[in-house]
Amino acid sequence: MNLRNFQIVKSGKDNKNLKFFLKSNWNKLQKKYKKNGLLLFRGFDVNDLNDFNQAIKSIHKKVVNYTEGSTPRSKVKGKIYTSTEISSKRQIPLHNEMSYTSKYPKNLWFYAHKVSPKGGYTTVADSSKIYKQIPKKFKNKFEKKKVMYIRKYGVGFDLSWQKTFNTQSKKKVEEYCRKKNIKFSWTKKNNLVTRQVHRFSIYNKFLKKRIWFNQAHLFHHSNIDKNTKILLKKIFKTNFYSRDSKFGDGSDIPNDYFVKINRILEKNSLNIKWKKNDILLINNLAISHGRRKYSGDRKVYVAMTNDAA
Repeated sequence: MNLRNFQIVKSGKDNKNLKFFLKSNWNKLQKKYKKNGLLLFRGFDVNDLNDFNQAIKSIHKKVVNYTEGSTPRSKVKGKIYTSTEISSKRQIPLHNEMSYTSKYPKNLWFYAHKVSPKGGYTTVADSSKIYKQIPKKFKNKFEKKKVMYIRKYGVGFDLSWQKTFNTQSKKKVEEYCRKKNIKFSWTKKNNLVTRQVHRFSIYNKFLKKRIWFNQAHLFHHSNIDKNTKILLKKIFKTNFYSRDSKFGDGSDIPNDYFVKINRILEKNSLNIKWKKNDILLINNLAISHGRRKYSGDRKVYVAMTNDAA
């Protein structure tokens, strides 16, 4: 899989409607998508969220909600969300969407409604190459112990449990956690704490390769920058980490693991430089994605699907 030669699908004079174009050409495009793991549609008349929604639904039946989300997003139309609403001054490292959960989307659709004047590129990488380059010592330990994700909802800068689970009912949250084998407890302040253990990698049957598939690096407290740590400590005094990652047995993951892994992620990152109305389709089970810092206004929307594309 050579992402530097990824497929850009351009519109022609007579095929500017992406919905109709996908319906007519998907069998042919699907082969390219399976081979490369992503497709970038450029020059089509996707002028608003309605056009974006219709294009997705032309080939998908299972558009999914952002349940168990770890970053702030707003639902804008149907099951279309804003992309991560994290400060433009922060870079979002490569990751596979919702790989910290038991139920994750297969496909991601991004729509660049407004392109930032500087930066704001979406980064992508071949997750099988990332896995291959991670030191064997690290992989062996992660594969054996897996990854534990710890979340304290409503603490620090994390989302509330109401926002994360799309409900106001504690009972529904508890039922969901039991069903998904998530350990949970409630604090005196009515805040939720969860712990769940998941895989470090998955095997992609189509590629016949094992791929890096986790968010241990994003959850780990070492991902919090120095200034933010100082601010959180000032406000919350102690126990201020809203989330963290450990090995599945509860033991600490050494910081140097993430130093090495983050270098590998950056080494493999490819910038997707957006043009207005671009649509990017990503296979979440093969390709990881992230975001560069940016200045000015930027509006990128995302939808997630679970049926095969």
